[in-house]
This record gives sequence, structure tokens and C-alpha cells, in this order.
Amino acid sequence: MSVLLTPWYYGWGFNLPRGQALLDKWNQIPDNTDILVTHCPPLGFLDWVPKKMQRVGCMELLNTVQRRVQPKLHVFGHIHEGYGMMTDGTTTFVNASACTVNFLPMNAPIVFDLPNPRAT
Repeated sequence: MSVLLTPWYYGWGFNLPRGQALLDKWNQIPDNTDILVTHCPPLGFLDWVPKKMQRVGCMELLNTVQRRVQPKLHVFGHIHEGYGMMTDGTTTFVNASACTVNFLPMNAPIVFDLPNPRAT
């Protein structure tokens, strides 16, 4: 099982502008990644911000996740309003934000079981 954690995020720590610079970083994610952990969500997955009335996920990350890498699990947490889980049929997306939009640590931990790759 291959796990990759990335430090890149548009507009905050490890800043890169959206577009080619950020896509170049996402392109470094190996194709065989089973579990991907990023700070931000991909566009359209648990990224809705009601106050802004818009989705704020990363388009470049969406393209990387859905078109190339297709991990079993993609975990992130930056958008507190998007806490929860969903799937596109290939990847399970988990917004594991511990805090609410008011920065109160009230969201329950999200627990999931993964098969043991050594159990054969």
C-alpha cells in the first residue's frame, strides 16, 4: 500500500499559485499512490463554502486525482464546512477537518478500515 502526504497548498503554507506551478507539483504524485493526503480538497469534493457561495477546491488537484492517480482514499481537511465523506466510485474523499467553521474542535474523528495488504 502506497501512502503520499503533500505539503503544497494554494495561498497558505508551501504557497504556489494555481495553474502550471501547482500542477507541476501535483504531477509529482506517483501513479501507484493508494492513499493521498493533501491540505486542500480537489474541486467539487467537500469544498463548498456557503459564506462565499462557491466551491474552493483545486482544479489541478482534481485533474491529477481523477484522471491519473485514482487513489483508493484521498484525505484532506482545509475546508471546515466540507467535513464528511463522499466517493466518485473510484476514490473515497474524506474531509477530516477536526474543527468547525468557527474553529471549534467539534467534528468527530472519521474512522475507516483498510484491508491489510500483507494478509494473503
